[in-house]
Amino acid sequence: MNRINGKVHCLIGLWPLLGFKRGMNSYDYHHSKNDLYIKQKGPPLFIDKICWGICSAGAYINPCIIPLILYKEVYRLEVNLRGLEEEKKKDYYNKVL
Repeated sequence: MNRINGKVHCLIGLWPLLGFKRGMNSYDYHHSKNDLYIKQKGPPLFIDKICWGICSAGAYINPCIIPLILYKEVYRLEVNLRGLEEEKKKDYYNKVL
């Protein structure tokens, strides 16, 4: 029983980290599509990328939004399992919500 509790706590702890990663990936996607950023010389600002990650982690923690996020995670899992590479390049896949 103690092992199960440890795994549940680990999953609960990793859930916001997944949100942080999704937010940073979303920033990279929007950064590559925005004309203002394309004309900018040099890499994107890391503070903006980290802020997007923190806001997404906050969304992943919010209990009211969790059903929407679970739906998106199942969608992403299905896209990855089926190997739909074209779908990964679309807006819906790359948005956090």
